[in-house]
Amino acid sequence: MLKKLIVSLGLALLAIVPLRADIKYTMHMEARVTGNANDPISQMAGGMLTQMFPAGGLDQIVISGDRGTRSEQKQAFATVKAGTVTLVRPDGAIIVIEPETKTYWKQPVMSAELAAAMGGAKPEIKVTKRGEFETINGMKAEHLTLSMTIAIPGIDASQLPPGMAPDLTMTYNVWVTDAIKASAGSTSVAMTLMKQFGMDGVKELNDGRMMLKGVMSMFGVELVMTTSPMINETVPASMFEVPADYKEVPGPIR
Repeated sequence: MLKKLIVSLGLALLAIVPLRADIKYTMHMEARVTGNANDPISQMAGGMLTQMFPAGGLDQIVISGDRGTRSEQKQAFATVKAGTVTLVRPDGAIIVIEPETKTYWKQPVMSAELAAAMGGAKPEIKVTKRGEFETINGMKAEHLTLSMTIAIPGIDASQLPPGMAPDLTMTYNVWVTDAIKASAGSTSVAMTLMKQFGMDGVKELNDGRMMLKGVMSMFGVELVMTTSPMINETVPASMFEVPADYKEVPGPIR
């Protein structure tokens, strides 16, 4: 349950800042241990998180616009093979394409089990405008900090040792720019994902600006996300479609 929560939450946070049409760039992600995990649950969760990433981090070639977002994974990540393509449609639908096996599957943001457990969760969320700006990839970016606390599904607080919190506490530092505006389609994707976690009220992170850098801190681990310089590129519509000869199969998350 805890691992499913980590994966699903990571997916949502990566998508909360939308992108605009005809933008292509590389997103680099890596996990860094900070040594701030002081209890067994955090140490276990932090270990699971770092083990999901390949040595040197994960790179994704991203193309995003009115047709949605296309991410091509360059290295293996968790159970996902290198070369796998993920399509996020404007209506929030997620399709994972595996060229190696010529298969694809439709993937929910989270499993039915976790969605049921999260149904009553009401995360405590605070967004802080720090009044700080930084130039990234030649664009002025504002530094915002999101703090969130949410009860971990399946954890009985009465059974935990004294001093061990049953909550997931996360800090997400993000640098966003208005030099690139979001399309309506991409905003729809972000809102669909945010609603899964009760985060649709966080307007500061879904106001049409683009993320250039993000640092997510939880379980004594920092998940660092950086972007390469961006280019405008027109791509064929076929890159946002499943090839006709590919077979649909059940996905790993149901």
